[in-house]
Amino acid sequence: MRHFFASYPWQQVCFSSENPSSCAEAISDVVRQAMEYYIPHSDVPVGSSARSWFNADCAEAEKRKHSAFLSWVDARDRKAPDLSSKKRAFNHAAKSYKKTLRKARFDRISHIGQKLSAQPSGSRAFWSLAKSVEANFCRPTLPPLVRPDGTLSHTAREKAGLFASLFAHNSRLDTGSATPPILPHCGASMPEVRIRNKEVLRALCRLDVNKASGPDVQFFYLVVVKKTCSLLRIVEAFNDTRIL
Repeated sequence: MRHFFASYPWQQVCFSSENPSSCAEAISDVVRQAMEYYIPHSDVPVGSSARSWFNADCAEAEKRKHSAFLSWVDARDRKAPDLSSKKRAFNHAAKSYKKTLRKARFDRISHIGQKLSAQPSGSRAFWSLAKSVEANFCRPTLPPLVRPDGTLSHTAREKAGLFASLFAHNSRLDTGSATPPILPHCGASMPEVRIRNKEVLRALCRLDVNKASGPDVQFFYLVVVKKTCSLLRIVEAFNDTRIL
């Protein structure tokens, strides 16, 4: 992945536009492509039993995606003038591949649903197929909870609301008639944050692709600053920074 980022033509692909939003979107696409090809993922499960929905259309879409990727890599290495078109073709093939996978999964689930509806309810074949289908879906960690009125909470939102009401009911904090404190009005306003492509390019050029693995020093300083600011009141933090 380091070699991928080090040899990538950032200037031609990502910083050819004067619009910072376009540059940021192009950088995001490059990062996603690197993650997709160099970080293991489970887009297509391994194992014959888990790939029953992987049909011929999925295999053909996978071949087109791989072929488009090889063409794009070859154009990038040769610095060909049609690099942008090769990149767009690869992005189109990748999106088409994911769309084909989703359709194949949906068709497989629909087919199983039709088989379930065709089986007699309560029969052995019905429950055998139902258990195999249930194994493919996530199960909630918390079982259904009983409300005070005797009904059950099934969804995550209902369970969270029930926990919140129980916590509020059992809380011993007596707020009485106390009102929240009123913070002084801030007469100043924060200026608009502007991200320029030259600054982003300068920051990327300063990155060391051969550095040892581990957190950056700037990230460590940022964590320390955030931790320090979180221990102060907002008014004190603004006073220290002379914003008020």
